[in-house]
Amino acid sequence: MRLRRPRRISIGQLGEHRFEAGSYIYVGSAMAHLSRRVERHLRRRKRHHWHIDDLRQIADDVAALPIRSAQRQECQLAASVSRYASIAMKGFGSSDCSCDSHLYYRAEPPMEDVEFHRILQQFRMRAPSPSP
Repeated sequence: MRLRRPRRISIGQLGEHRFEAGSYIYVGSAMAHLSRRVERHLRRRKRHHWHIDDLRQIADDVAALPIRSAQRQECQLAASVSRYASIAMKGFGSSDCSCDSHLYYRAEPPMEDVEFHRILQQFRMRAPSPSP
């Protein structure tokens, strides 16, 4: 997600936060119905259920980069992204696990960075999804 200018919004029980202009990488999961979850996150209008719904509401640009897997990789991917990104928003999207965060900030667009693509490739090549 990208914000073109700084914004201040309330994020569920995390309270009010200032979001700087720049790029935000959110790591989520959906072990079933991945395409439906992605479609939901891309929509602006919806009932707010997750932290990401509040940030999505104000994001200027949004892209989804799904990684299909038969195993849960959300926390491992979040750890890799945390080493890549500048800042993690403590508690965002990680209330159901022991990760510090599932939202990461970077001033530069990650889609233009080879290192970000390496991280995606590493996780996409790990374990194929089971055949239908």
